[in-house]
Amino acid sequence: MRFWFFAVALVAGGVLAQQNPAQPPSRPQTQASLCALLFDAGRPEAALPACERAVRDAPSAENLYLLARVQSELGRFTAAIENLRRSITLNSSYIQSYVALAQVYMRQYLLSENREAAKGLLDQALSALREAERVNPKYAPIYATRGAVLAYQNRLDQAIESIQRSLVLKDEPVVRALLADIYIRQGKWEEALKHYDEAVKAAPKNASLRIKYGSLLLLRGNVDQAIEQLDQAVVLSPGNAEAWLRRGDAYYEKKEWQQAGVSYQQTIALSPVRFPDAYAGLGQVFIEMKDYQKARFNFTKAVALDGNNPLYRYWLCRANELLGDKAGAQTQCEQALRLRPDFKEAQEVLNRLK
Repeated sequence: MRFWFFAVALVAGGVLAQQNPAQPPSRPQTQASLCALLFDAGRPEAALPACERAVRDAPSAENLYLLARVQSELGRFTAAIENLRRSITLNSSYIQSYVALAQVYMRQYLLSENREAAKGLLDQALSALREAERVNPKYAPIYATRGAVLAYQNRLDQAIESIQRSLVLKDEPVVRALLADIYIRQGKWEEALKHYDEAVKAAPKNASLRIKYGSLLLLRGNVDQAIEQLDQAVVLSPGNAEAWLRRGDAYYEKKEWQQAGVSYQQTIALSPVRFPDAYAGLGQVFIEMKDYQKARFNFTKAVALDGNNPLYRYWLCRANELLGDKAGAQTQCEQALRLRPDFKEAQEVLNRLK
């Protein structure tokens, strides 16, 4: 029994980045170009000083927009909002700043500790997008970003309508994937698979799309197709720990223990603490290979990283049981039941230990 989790994330921040990569102004070329280059390379901390120098040298709408993008990525939301408003004041037709402002509000909402209290941020995002639409109603990222905001408000039909409008204006793979994510939330799996398939065909070198598509295929039981996508994902992005994790899940379902184990080990090597499920998956591989000591070692790691996960507790219980450690098994299965009272498998182990 392999337990794994497929998460749907609506990330509209990437919509603008995909459709409208940051374009530095011609003056000053060096600092703005360096800022954009570092930001696009996923190094916002390194990009920040160059962005700040670019704004000091030339406080244009374009430079302020780019600085705000970097600040938002670093969680400096107040500064990002201020700079985007300055950008709009300088050039009210610079459409990217309106959409970026909406995305900052959305990102701030997503990272807030109390989303219920912060839901007004989504209304502010929609307000910024209405302003953007008045400036340029044919700018596709307005509607893609609006769709993501509406989805977070659980207005899924309206979200779909908005994203479809974006796709009519400009068919972008990342936006099509966003539409697929909303179909998943509605339980429309075939529609979601269709849109992910189209997105991957349109952007075959996008590893993130392949990871999500492969994960969805695996969730729907299409193991061989999932492996095809996830194999390609690790080729395209060998340093992506999540790609290796999902590849491990797929090979586990195919009962190819060696490939599953290699994938989980690679996940752990790349990201030792981010994915406790990699330790749990590796532990299950070792159980299948009857190496119960190594199984217990890895389940212990998973529990150490996330002690409130009943599945990890259950599997540590099973490893202890297989090693003849009845007391250890009982302790872990009791913990699993406290966390999930309807956990039948954990109760069955406790019944066997009586």
